[in-house]
Amino acid sequence: MDQETLYMLSSGPLDEDKSIAEIFDLTGKVAVVSGTLGLALHVIYRLASCGAKVVCGSRNEESGALLVADMKERGLDVSFKKTDVSKVSDCEALVKFAEETYGHVDIVVPVAAVWDARAFVDMEEETWDKIIDVDLKGQYFLVQSAARSMIRGKKGGKVVTIASVAHRGDDMAKIAMMTPYNAAKAGVVGMTKGIARELKQYGINVNCIAPGGMLTPGAMMNGAKPSALYGSEFDADVMKYGKGTPVASSPDQVALMILTMCTDVSDFMYGQLIEVDGGSQFSFQEKPWSYTMEGGICAH
Repeated sequence: MDQETLYMLSSGPLDEDKSIAEIFDLTGKVAVVSGTLGLALHVIYRLASCGAKVVCGSRNEESGALLVADMKERGLDVSFKKTDVSKVSDCEALVKFAEETYGHVDIVVPVAAVWDARAFVDMEEETWDKIIDVDLKGQYFLVQSAARSMIRGKKGGKVVTIASVAHRGDDMAKIAMMTPYNAAKAGVVGMTKGIARELKQYGINVNCIAPGGMLTPGAMMNGAKPSALYGSEFDADVMKYGKGTPVASSPDQVALMILTMCTDVSDFMYGQLIEVDGGSQFSFQEKPWSYTMEGGICAH
């Protein structure tokens, strides 16, 4: 077979390919997002900016009202319902609200999360329960409620669960002080793969994003707690061991990947884990080793 024929066979479908604008056009889609601040705010904004109608829920009615007003000023269609994702009934009510408001659900992104940094031997049952209930149970049952709606709609859908690089068992500062959060996020990774296997038959893509450190209001507020609890020695260790760890200056760097997974880009992806962490699992050097070697290819 000659090269011209091979090229024609390869390029033939190009005219049928969607443009980037078409791929990221979410007009007519309805998304459900838990949370209203930090990463959730950026996810909501990105989805709505691409044409989706977004229903968001959190326990904080004040932040919900501020978000809806802000999005309205920007010409975006966002609605809010007070929701405690640790309660299954609230997860179901949020999805029902989305169906009653917009008719159907196409996308769900359970962002809402809590965490508390303290030593394993100091962890209290109440704190453990709160983190597991929001970060694992809350995601599980919000996705379940949304998936039931998608199955009824018979048009497929997109599920993007939110884990964290903490699922690996460490945290941004490399100090293992977040064991309930580690456990919850590892659970999210595991449940994503199981849910993806079950929902594939309905044309529902289920994938997981694992962010690294992000500068969010929640991170800044929670970051002060262990300092108050353990003192200056803790702060010194964070600076020492976490110094080289990349931190996203804006949650939008993660939100953009979540947005991408809510589009046709993920049509051929099921149960995948994507870490958006600035390469925090790698060590870095200032220059290639060949620069440091006498006679190395870049030494001169």
